[in-house]
Amino acid sequence: MRDPMQENTKPVGIIAAMAALLIAVGGGITWWTLSTRQTVEPEVISPVPSPTPGATSQPSPLPPPQTQQPGTVEKTVEIYRVQDQNGEIAWVPTPVTLEVEEDDPGVVLEAAFRRLLAQPTDENRFSEIPPPTEVLSVQANSNEVYVDLSPEFTTGGGSASMIGRLGQVIYTATSLNPDGKVWISVAGEPLEILGGEGLEVPQPATRKNFEAQFQFN
Repeated sequence: MRDPMQENTKPVGIIAAMAALLIAVGGGITWWTLSTRQTVEPEVISPVPSPTPGATSQPSPLPPPQTQQPGTVEKTVEIYRVQDQNGEIAWVPTPVTLEVEEDDPGVVLEAAFRRLLAQPTDENRFSEIPPPTEVLSVQANSNEVYVDLSPEFTTGGGSASMIGRLGQVIYTATSLNPDGKVWISVAGEPLEILGGEGLEVPQPATRKNFEAQFQFN
């Protein structure tokens, strides 16, 4: 007769062996899974694009263009003063450099007269125009000049002084065009007679008719 315990020994051993195998296999799978998850993947570094010339920094925006204000124009003209040459009166040019707002004959000549009336003198040259005289206006084009002076222009002095100051006005007014015509007025009225001796003033006056009237060479 067989022992029942002996009959159950083999099946129990087989089951135990299979359980151990399954545990071992399961443990291996678990270890492989964990090992796979813990593997550090290589870091992918994206290359930084090289900057193109001028792209590294943005230039500062330029300021809006400014409206250019009209500048001054530099002009050189001649003002005339008188000089005693061997007892005779002579009109001597003095070049002056002026800064004016525009290259217009009237503007340039008005600035020239203001410089003349500022009484620039030296030991050899002087002005016969009375010091209080003012230039009221000067209008001009390429051939004609209109000069308006204050009433002080007609005061003081004898005939020689009157001729001297008249010549100063005519020669200075025609410094841009020696052949130009000059109209002279005093306080807005045409100047026909100058001084108490009745010096006639040609209208228009030119260098040519002034020199012919007073017999200058």
